[in-house]
Amino acid sequence: MVDKAVDMDIEEIFSNFFMDYCERASKREILRYVITSTLREGGPSSPHSHPGNAMDITLRLRGDYAPITDYNELFIEIMAFWPFRAGIDNTRGNIHIHLDLGQVKPTRQDLPYFFKEDGGKWQAELKTIDDLYKIW
Repeated sequence: MVDKAVDMDIEEIFSNFFMDYCERASKREILRYVITSTLREGGPSSPHSHPGNAMDITLRLRGDYAPITDYNELFIEIMAFWPFRAGIDNTRGNIHIHLDLGQVKPTRQDLPYFFKEDGGKWQAELKTIDDLYKIW
């Protein structure tokens, strides 16, 4: 799996993680992801303002946008095996997963750390799979 000693960037680390996931989930031939955001302007506290640290993705299933169930299934896997930070925004019209290596995070925030967004705004930390399905 992924080593916490990071000498690669987020795109390479997640690519390896995703390939492992697709093999385990038997979605190898049909599920893909598209990177929708990586480096972008923001203050020093923004994970996206540090090269190689963060990216947002959307999912495709057989070439079309994947349903929310595929996002939730992948995020459950992320919560089990991703050693860094990740967030899911399953807001209608803004579905995506945020991933970052934790190079920029609030003090006292331990890794791994998972959260839910709504419309791109942080809602709550996710500590259990049940939290993924709660409406905040």
